Amino acid sequence: MNEIYSFSSEEYTNDPDMIETMGIRGKRIMDLARLGVPTLPGFILSNEFLATEEDSPKEHAANIKQAVNKMGKLLDKKFGDPQNPLLIKMVVSPMLNMVYTVFSLHNIGLCDTTIDGFAAYVGESFAYHEYRNVISRIIELDLKSTTEEDRKKTLETLLGKVQKAKAVTKIKQIIEEAKEYYPLDIFTDAWKQIEFAENLYKRFFEGNEALNDSALLVQAMTFGNYGKESYFGSYYTRNIVTGENELSGEFFENSFDSKGKKGKKITLIKAPYLDGLKQIASELERAFKEIRKITFTIEDGSLWVIDQFEASDKSTQAEMKTLLDLHSEGVIEDNYLIHALKPGRFAEILHPVLDKEAAKDVPYVQGGIAGAMGAAVGKVYFSTDELLKEYKMAQQRNQPLDFILVMPSTYAEDVKAIEVARGVLTKEGGYASHAPVVARSLGKVAMVFPEMEFRKDHIVINGQKFKEGDEISLDVPSYDTPKIYFSKLALIEPSINDCGILEFLEIIQKHIGDFDIHANADQPKDAELAKLFKADGIGLCRTEHMFFNEKRIPIFRTLIIADSVEERLKALDLLRPMQVDDFYNLFKIMEGHPVTIRLLDAPLHEFLPHTRQSMLDFIDFAKKQNPKLTEEEIRQRCDMLGEENPMLGHRGVRVAITYPEIYNMQVSAIFEAAYRLQKEGVDVVPEIMIPIIMDANEVRAVRFGKKIEGTEIIGINEIEKQVRDTLGARAIEYRVGVMIELPAAVLNADKIAKYADFFSFGTNDLTQTTNGLSRDDFNSFFTNYNEFDLLEKNPFKVLGKQVKEMVSIAAERGRLTRPDITMGICGEHGAEPANLPFIRSCGLNYASCSPYGIPIAKLALAQMNVDPAPGQRSAFNG
Repeated sequence: MNEIYSFSSEEYTNDPDMIETMGIRGKRIMDLARLGVPTLPGFILSNEFLATEEDSPKEHAANIKQAVNKMGKLLDKKFGDPQNPLLIKMVVSPMLNMVYTVFSLHNIGLCDTTIDGFAAYVGESFAYHEYRNVISRIIELDLKSTTEEDRKKTLETLLGKVQKAKAVTKIKQIIEEAKEYYPLDIFTDAWKQIEFAENLYKRFFEGNEALNDSALLVQAMTFGNYGKESYFGSYYTRNIVTGENELSGEFFENSFDSKGKKGKKITLIKAPYLDGLKQIASELERAFKEIRKITFTIEDGSLWVIDQFEASDKSTQAEMKTLLDLHSEGVIEDNYLIHALKPGRFAEILHPVLDKEAAKDVPYVQGGIAGAMGAAVGKVYFSTDELLKEYKMAQQRNQPLDFILVMPSTYAEDVKAIEVARGVLTKEGGYASHAPVVARSLGKVAMVFPEMEFRKDHIVINGQKFKEGDEISLDVPSYDTPKIYFSKLALIEPSINDCGILEFLEIIQKHIGDFDIHANADQPKDAELAKLFKADGIGLCRTEHMFFNEKRIPIFRTLIIADSVEERLKALDLLRPMQVDDFYNLFKIMEGHPVTIRLLDAPLHEFLPHTRQSMLDFIDFAKKQNPKLTEEEIRQRCDMLGEENPMLGHRGVRVAITYPEIYNMQVSAIFEAAYRLQKEGVDVVPEIMIPIIMDANEVRAVRFGKKIEGTEIIGINEIEKQVRDTLGARAIEYRVGVMIELPAAVLNADKIAKYADFFSFGTNDLTQTTNGLSRDDFNSFFTNYNEFDLLEKNPFKVLGKQVKEMVSIAAERGRLTRPDITMGICGEHGAEPANLPFIRSCGLNYASCSPYGIPIAKLALAQMNVDPAPGQRSAFNG
């Protein structure tokens, strides 16, 4: 279309065919004009219009002149006028949203005949510096389209002189020199200057394939230093960190830009202008349905919006609060709100975030593996013992308790350090390894950084040395690569009750459907958080985590090294009341909802001491419990429990067979807690889960018991009856299920279903056993596999094809035997949006994930169930 498209606060076009020819910048400015906000007048030259100059140059020039004069009338200025000249800018408007290096030409129309009139308003120094910039930009654009080598060298020399000129006298001299290389009339005639600039752009477009269909945006210039009531500034439509509905930004009085100046808070600008800025902010938020960043100029009392664009650095909380406000005002419906946020961004809102302003100039390294989202700051310590010692000293001295555990890898004995630390950084492992799993369960931050080097008394990260006591900051967002900052930064702490997430979940909850989201929870605080996030139950309580407590782990260690039933029973008698309290608390918090308790699963060797000091502490404890034990005996028993491949070793149901009294204690504690609550009138829904099973015989033995000569496994059913009779209670309904995490269990699912009320797929271990991958060592070669397209995604985050097939086979076979069997998935696979379509499609009833993953999974489900608003692009990435 061979037209000029004019725009202003009162003129715009809605014609989609016309808008198609305007390019990205042109479309954006037309959107602004259409909203009626104070938009500086201008026009857009389509690429087709630019070509008309060759066929009818006079008509072409006349059309441009008419459009420019139209701008002048609206601003009470005149292009080329010696007294009050209208100045304009030309901006490239490409067809694609791309990063490009072509700059705009500002202040076209500034020449020998207009410089004095302009200087009368802005001062001679500013005026001549802008004139110098016009010439500098012309030379730069000329260089980009010149192919003659001699002319290039000449222009480069000239450009260097122009850019070095600072004093007005020097600028005047260099302008005179520039006249030798360019037509004289572009220095004396504003109209010739605009014609020359247009031709420069056209010439550049012809030699640039990426830009050869671009349009040109022409717009009036305005100045924040032009008269008494003049300002320049930029602001966000609301606070980009908290989401509070208050303008956030700064302004500069009698200033063209912000370079080298200190601005004032935007809310301190004069009331009439502040009212205008608030009105603009409201209109833009409602139009774009998000926070916008706005640059503006007030020239001699007139407010103009220079540009507006997405606030890409806004926090999830700010984005969410904006959506909630727009929803309450009726601007958006449920479906728009649901599809506006990527589910993974919820992780940011539930954890501390680094103060973006404070992080600007701090050195950092980017990379590694995100283990648990959030931000953590503090002093680094390289062992559990040292961190705990420093933590206690800080407590006594009333000093900050900011510590980060940094180790090659972590074990059971390190949980107490992770519990008190702000975060944990390891060299080994991956998303599903010990440190990240524990950190997620405790709401701590975790990161794996394989490039970290451990030396005798320090670590090295990206060439930077850190000794114990030095400070770092971990930044592990859900939407970007993790970072380690080389100092302690300020943190912004989350507030679940104030951030808007609960209100957001209220809306999401209406669109979840009949699929349930359960929580992985081992501690009361996890259950409380799960309940707050409207979890449908606890789908996985890892009972082994309950023994990691500093007071309990020595007792549990004496249990597993005991060489007689009597010794084991002595330890179990100490642990049993603790377990009753554990289950009592979880049942009470989750009243009326199922609580699935997985019986002890971790390999026994994980509970053993792994450092010299922890071994000495345990020896001391064990000898107090049994004075007959020698240090050598204790060490020998620990050594005997060591395993070559513990992941496939002495764990799960195998412990129930070899040491049945351990599972007996846990099961009786479950039912004692349940029946105590029954007497208190609390509705309890206990579910007992047997882990790492291979076939139906194991399930039958644990559930119904088994006797052989000289020994007996007392079944869950019998233990429940014993507890009920002892307490004189009436029977409650409970269910017994299994974890499907071995290929053998998948193939035996039809037989296992005879004895199991539910299946819970432990896809973390199922991924390991199906693919022969170790979750702790996988990351050492994943990058290479990914580069060669041998593995597209991390299978410990996104379910692999073969594991999906395993789940489908087991689900199908289980239903053939027991059509009403309940099935779910537990572990962090359940919170990954990319897995949910499959999980639901193969007929599973629920997914269980960490409490912090519940909002993520619920939002992803709602996005699957609800269509986006018309024209809206969904954020769902499943």
